[in-house]
Amino acid sequence: MSIASLSGHLTLASQFHWIGTYPALIAFSIATGARIGGYFIPWLDHLLDTIATPAAIVAGIIVMSSMLTSMDPFLKWTLAVIAGGGIAGAVQSGTVLTRAASTSTTGGLANPIVATAELGFPCS
Repeated sequence: MSIASLSGHLTLASQFHWIGTYPALIAFSIATGARIGGYFIPWLDHLLDTIATPAAIVAGIIVMSSMLTSMDPFLKWTLAVIAGGGIAGAVQSGTVLTRAASTSTTGGLANPIVATAELGFPCS
């Protein structure tokens, strides 16, 4: 979203213009790099997934609400919580459960394979 906003391909709601700034882009890039790196350390990946669940839900809400520019605030935030937070929570929960199953059955040794599959096939 940050790159799309900075390049002029996405218009953000006024209270979310901070997403389209260079400091935000740098922070998002660092977080993405740390997250991808964490996927390949067997015990750290599951821990990151477990901790990231509430953050993913909040991020889903923020992403959804930042893209709804002209809407009644009650409807906007209701839609953001249900659609944005709900979908993000469902996807993140699936990741946590998959990683937990991998960790418990292989001692975490198969987690890099699971992580590679998740990165290659984001809908899995």
